[in-house]
Amino acid sequence: MKVFVTGATGFQGGNIAATLINESHQVTTLKRDVNNGAPTAKEINVIPGGLENKEALAKALKDTQAAVYSFPLIFDIELAKTYTKNFIEAAEQENVPLIIFNTTFHLAKEETGLLALDIKVAIKNLFDSSKLNVITLAPDIYLDNIAAPWSVPIILEHKIVPYPLAADQKNPWISHSDLGKYVAKAILKPELAGQTLPIGGNLISGNEIATAIASQINTELNFVSVPVDKFEEQLAPGFGALAAKEISNLYRFIENNHSTFTNKDFEKTNKLLGVTPQSVNEWAASIHWSL
Repeated sequence: MKVFVTGATGFQGGNIAATLINESHQVTTLKRDVNNGAPTAKEINVIPGGLENKEALAKALKDTQAAVYSFPLIFDIELAKTYTKNFIEAAEQENVPLIIFNTTFHLAKEETGLLALDIKVAIKNLFDSSKLNVITLAPDIYLDNIAAPWSVPIILEHKIVPYPLAADQKNPWISHSDLGKYVAKAILKPELAGQTLPIGGNLISGNEIATAIASQINTELNFVSVPVDKFEEQLAPGFGALAAKEISNLYRFIENNHSTFTNKDFEKTNKLLGVTPQSVNEWAASIHWSL
């Protein structure tokens, strides 16, 4: 199949694209500056442009059998609506048979007053109002956040795994690798259009993550629960004040709505799509833990 994937140079889009390529699909993406920024895998067909460019979108979506839409880390709800409307218009114009909307995090049933979550609700509403056949995949917390390039040195040098969640509380985690697997299965299931499916679902505590990483680096580690306000302060210099606040609000939402995350029917999704998510030990073994 020919599949369009947004953000194929990023962590999530890149893993989705890599999985699709490994399954022998052809992947197309958009990139505003093809000569700069994060490199794109040579197997990916890159169309110059971004979500603001309707002509580029139409060109990228032409003759595709599926398209994967993951909205980038932008905290502007009007811009999110504009970009999504552009995508919908182009997808309808090119008669794309199936859309996979990756919400990138929990999808609330209605507006919460938190921008990061309400953007996802707004995008979902636009898809629901369109003529497109859409399968919505809703992941939660990414294990790969812990293995980010800026996190690994802290783990190795300070022997701690810092994260803004309680150390002993189980939460639903998912790896970027598994995200790609769910998408690759979903594009083969057009009969699931109209459904919103929670994906991932391995309930893992912070302490269990630290133990799994420790077994790979042969060093004792402690999971350190970082207060969310402190986490926001740490993010601000690199991400900016608005992004730091909105990313942190996701963890505040988890803290205040924990049962909403743990009570999802992940097992149903896993049966529908035929995916068995990685265990935390399998994930830890897949990461290259070195400076």
